Amino acid sequence: MIRRWIGLIGLAALLLLLSGCWDSIELNRRAVVSGMGIDIQQGDKPKYKVSLQVIIADEISGKYSRGGSPVSVYYGEGRTIFEAVREASRKVPRYLSLGHINALIFSEELARSGIKDVLDYMERDAQIRTTSQVYLAKGQEASDVVKVMTPIGKIPSSDLSQKSQASSTILGNNYRVEIDDVIRALQIPGGGPIINGVRVAGDLQTAPTKSNIEQINTPAILELEGIGIFAGDKLITWLSPHQSRGLIWVSDKIKQTALVTGCADKKGLIAYEIIRSRTKVKAQLKDPEHPVIQISVMPQASIKELNCDLDVRKDSVLDQLDKELNELIKQEMQSAVEEAKKIKSDVFGFGSVVERTNPKAWKSLKSRWADIFAHIDVEYNVQTVIRYSGMRDRSYRSQITGGEE
Repeated sequence: MIRRWIGLIGLAALLLLLSGCWDSIELNRRAVVSGMGIDIQQGDKPKYKVSLQVIIADEISGKYSRGGSPVSVYYGEGRTIFEAVREASRKVPRYLSLGHINALIFSEELARSGIKDVLDYMERDAQIRTTSQVYLAKGQEASDVVKVMTPIGKIPSSDLSQKSQASSTILGNNYRVEIDDVIRALQIPGGGPIINGVRVAGDLQTAPTKSNIEQINTPAILELEGIGIFAGDKLITWLSPHQSRGLIWVSDKIKQTALVTGCADKKGLIAYEIIRSRTKVKAQLKDPEHPVIQISVMPQASIKELNCDLDVRKDSVLDQLDKELNELIKQEMQSAVEEAKKIKSDVFGFGSVVERTNPKAWKSLKSRWADIFAHIDVEYNVQTVIRYSGMRDRSYRSQITGGEE
C-alpha cells in the first residue's frame, strides 16, 4: 500500500514537470511573415519603419482563393525594431509569426547610419532564424522592395531568395549572406560584413499592383545590384559587378561564372564558363609587422563561345588563352582588394589567416589591423586550366573563311 502511494506521488511530481504546449498558437491564428524591410526616418528622434510581408494562405493554396494578392504588407513605426513590429500588430488580425522570414532588407540609408542595433533584435528574438538572408535596398527604401509583385514566384521574398541562389550558382557575382554571417563579420577586428544589393528596376508605382504580373514585359522587377561593403557596422561603398566577383574569387565561393576575353592576337571574343574553382589564402610573416597575403586560385574553364578562327587543339593556343584568363581573374581580385583597402575594411578575413599562421604576432597586430590592412602587400597566383571546348574543337567559321579571318 505504501509503495502504491509513493508511486502515485512520484507520478504526480513528474506531471508537474511536463509543461506541455502552454504557449502554442494554432496555425489559423498566425500571420506568417515571409519578408521584412527596415527603413530609418531621420530627425531629432529617429524612428524605424518596418514593412512586414505577410502570406495570405488562402491565395496561395487556391482552394479558397478570392483572386487577390498572395501577400499583404503591413507597416509599423517605433523607436526600436521591437516597438515597430509590435506597433504593426495592431493592424493585423492574427499573431505575427516571424520564424519564416526568407529575406531581411535594410535600406541604404539605414545601412550607412549603422546596423548594430537592428541586428541585436534579430539575434535576441527567439522566433527569428539567423539563417534568413540579408539584402540592401540600393538607393531605395526597403519598403519598395518588400511590396513588389513578382511574376514567377507568388511570394516576393521567396522569389528574391531563389533569384540570389540562382545568380550565385550561375553568374558568381554574389553569394548567400545570412544574419549570422553579418553578426560574425561585425566581430572581426578591422573588418566588416558584405551584403548583397537589390533594387526595384522599373516603375515603382506599378510594382505593388496586380497589373505588374499581368503583362509580358513586367513593368517592375526585383534585380540583384552589386555588393555593399561595410567598415564596422556602417555601409561605406558599393562594389562593381567585376569587383564583386573579385571578392568572391578571394572568398573561395565561386561555383560557376562566365568570363569573356579577346581571341589572343586575332579579332573577336571568347566566352568561357568556369566549371569549378578553388582558392587558397596564406599569410607570410617573415616580418611580423609587414605580413604578406598570398592568394592562389585554381579555376577550371570550358570554352562556350569562340568568335574567331583559333585552333584550340594546339597546346600553344590553350596556353595563351590560359594566360589571358589568369590576367582577367587577377585584375578582378586586385580591384576588389584595393577597394577594400581604401576604406580600411578587411572584408576578406585576412586577419584571421594571419592569426592562424602566427597567433603570437597577431596579438600585437590586432588593435592596429585596420591600418595595417590598408597597406598590406597581396600576391596573386592564378593557374587556370581549360578543360573542354564544347562539342567542337574549331569554329565552323574556319571552314567558311579557309582559315583566314
